Amino acid sequence: MAVPRPTNAVPASRWASRPSATPARSTAAPARPSTAPVREDGTPRVAPGVYLLTSAASPQFSKPITVRLIRERTDRHPYCGWTWIEVYQLDARGTAVDRRELYVRPDGLRPVPPSTATGAAARHPTAKAAQ
Repeated sequence: MAVPRPTNAVPASRWASRPSATPARSTAAPARPSTAPVREDGTPRVAPGVYLLTSAASPQFSKPITVRLIRERTDRHPYCGWTWIEVYQLDARGTAVDRRELYVRPDGLRPVPPSTATGAAARHPTAKAAQ
């Protein structure tokens, strides 16, 4: 499928054709399930949850951080393969310390499994459990 040249002065190396409507067959298993919602350009949507952001999500996260994703910003139009998200940055205890808007690659978000101990039980162990 031919892609029209953008009207702005973007170099040809920065734009490429969109993914075809019918993907080519391959023997490898797909990285994501086919039922996952995607944007028109093929970028996967992001679901709310707790994620670990590393340099795979964006170069700014050379030191990984944990975030609770509030929502994906759909009112902005990022480059193919990137998205804007609203998150709460979490500390080591899982408490929100800052609200941020981040520009990331959805494929780089790593889900954090829920902990077995949650809420007040995790923060305030009983005297019996401490012995």
